[in-house]
Amino acid sequence: MDIIRSLFQGGFVDYEGRHFRAERARLWDLPDTPPPIGVAVSGPSSAQLAGGRADVTVAVEPKAELGCLFDQAGGAGKAQVGQMAISYDPDRATARRRAHDQFRWFGSGWKVMSELPGVAAFAAASREVTEDAVADQIPCGPDVDEHVEKLKAFVDAGFTHVAMVQIGGDTQGDFLRGSKEELLPALRRSSWS
Repeated sequence: MDIIRSLFQGGFVDYEGRHFRAERARLWDLPDTPPPIGVAVSGPSSAQLAGGRADVTVAVEPKAELGCLFDQAGGAGKAQVGQMAISYDPDRATARRRAHDQFRWFGSGWKVMSELPGVAAFAAASREVTEDAVADQIPCGPDVDEHVEKLKAFVDAGFTHVAMVQIGGDTQGDFLRGSKEELLPALRRSSWS
């Protein structure tokens, strides 16, 4: 974050830190306003870092305590984004298979996943995760009510924004059309929007 913030101030940046080094780094085309820096949170340590240094926090679990920790660490009044994976498809079975294929690692939690060293470890750790287990956590298919209900958990937990991440690059067009025609209107009609 120190490097990024320095780059957006203009000029050349030299930085020597514990994990990163920058020598005469520079952004040549600066925006009028630097973009906000978001930090993902999953517990007290990351919430402490985010609250004190980030402009935005992001969480993939609808836990109110993450927002409280962020606020207590200096993040009060800043955006809190809940990020939710969705596997939209007109065919629920197709959506479930795709979510299982591409997101089965999701079921083990961030503590486990952050400790795995590589692709083979991820594959081994998620080998026994079932399609049903993935579909319990990630809404799959065209059911707008299911998507709205799972998004509501973030609202109930106090998040100020929700970002939806579509699983499957080849289905982005369908997801965007379905969101425009059904999901976003349903969210706007919901009692909590």
